[in-house]
Amino acid sequence: MVLCGLPSASRHFLIHCTASIQSEHSCSGNPPGIPAEAPFEIRPWDLAPPTPLDGRGQKENAAIIEQGSIFVLDGQQRLTSLFSVMFSSRKLGRTEREPNLMVSLSTDPEWAKQPFHLFSRDIAKRQKEGLLIHADVLFEGIRNRDESLAISQAIADWVKVDDSRFFKALDQANHIRTAILEAEVVAYEIDADADDDSVIEIFARLNQQGVRLKPGDLAAARLTGKMKGFRSMAKSLLTQDVLKGFASVEGQDEAPRSGAFVDTDLAVRTALFLSNNVVKYREVEDRADSGKAYEKICTTWNAAARGLIRIVALLRQSGIPGGSWIQYRYVLLPPAIWYASGREPNDDFWIAWTLLSCLWGQYSGSAETQVQADAVQAKNGDLQGLLNNVKSRAKRTESVLPDSDDFRQQIVQQRGVTLGLLLHLVRSDAMSLPNGKRIKTLSEPLEVHHIFPRAYLNQNSSDTKLFQADRLGNLTITYRSDNEFMSDDPPNQSLAEAPEDNLLHHFIPTDRSLWSINNYEKFCEERENLMAVGIRSVLINLGIQDSK
Repeated sequence: MVLCGLPSASRHFLIHCTASIQSEHSCSGNPPGIPAEAPFEIRPWDLAPPTPLDGRGQKENAAIIEQGSIFVLDGQQRLTSLFSVMFSSRKLGRTEREPNLMVSLSTDPEWAKQPFHLFSRDIAKRQKEGLLIHADVLFEGIRNRDESLAISQAIADWVKVDDSRFFKALDQANHIRTAILEAEVVAYEIDADADDDSVIEIFARLNQQGVRLKPGDLAAARLTGKMKGFRSMAKSLLTQDVLKGFASVEGQDEAPRSGAFVDTDLAVRTALFLSNNVVKYREVEDRADSGKAYEKICTTWNAAARGLIRIVALLRQSGIPGGSWIQYRYVLLPPAIWYASGREPNDDFWIAWTLLSCLWGQYSGSAETQVQADAVQAKNGDLQGLLNNVKSRAKRTESVLPDSDDFRQQIVQQRGVTLGLLLHLVRSDAMSLPNGKRIKTLSEPLEVHHIFPRAYLNQNSSDTKLFQADRLGNLTITYRSDNEFMSDDPPNQSLAEAPEDNLLHHFIPTDRSLWSINNYEKFCEERENLMAVGIRSVLINLGIQDSK
């Protein structure tokens, strides 16, 4: 059982534990001052407070196990996040805050309703408007510093002391800090004599009350007791270099734009299917021998890990830089099953499968039943059956390949279209607009760009329904620097110097009369026709046949 010992700097926050285990007999017989043996396998908090000399994050030492020590069983992730801000945790060996959390001290309802924000480019542009400061500044007093002075200096970056907003912001800071420090959190204590199965059962029952945990979280809790080293094995998988940008490690916050979607749940479900032929946790929980089902996962974990690594490596090689380009994480499960079962690679099919699943919304809504059906076909080696599943889900009797009507009528999914466009640009050795670097070099982050910028469309119409900025025909892909360079300029300005070959690769009509706001509808329709042909061509080249 993996538990978490509180570090010395955090020990006075024990009351914030969601659940804990207390042991007073664990060090009985030890002379005073001599560290005791922990009654469980433990790990320290994932904190790196700044050093006094240069402010770089230095890993905090594990606490000494003393008589009456308390260990956190449940609530570790929430406590780690809370302590990371309170003790100003940094990235290991660096001065950047981890997490880089900002708090708004504006009393404007827009900001006051949700004052906390992870730092991002968009937030950076609005710091003065929201009177945003680093959240850890609120807790300077905990770190034995003058918090009033620190908060005042931070506010002074945006408003002067003689401004009425200055004192309102100071009051807001005190209100937010007090609300956090005085919050009451229920803690349950479980005697250290309880065996693993009993503790896991208590954990499961407690989390069926109030706001329930996801079934995957409960399954992971059971696996912790049934599978020795489960947490370490999961972390070892999710921190593989090949999964960077695709994986989310338990206990680490990921920004939404990172697209991290390979997680413990996906790995467990893959191994669960390989060992028990089901992906639904509830089906396992309903079995009389559910404990044995979880124990069997140990025998298929490595195969599941290899399968997931193989499909992510393939997608990365095809030019997909991260998980944010793929709409559904369950897209990876069938190919992971396929590769784990030792079948012939069929790499082109799985690239096409990923694109088709995103185009047609294969796992939209309730996905468990669909992923179960797809996993069965993958394990049986039935590729045509997988394509038939997509057609059935999309309610199509004709070809699984999309046509121009599907694009013009906005039937295919936007994320699927941008994924198809990305694959086309990489395979065509295309350049970023307006005349940037080659897409397939992935020399900087890629972003979706509105050819007719949203702000420009809004300025030219009081009716937002007249110009739909997110129409498929208005979206393309550029490097971030090119996106920022074009900014809110209309296409007759931003694309004026773009080479014709570059325009054609991006399916942009070369008839420049269509680049006018008055011809926005015609521009989108013409481009949607071109995109349909181009993305169909990608799928056909990957081996998908245009047959019923």
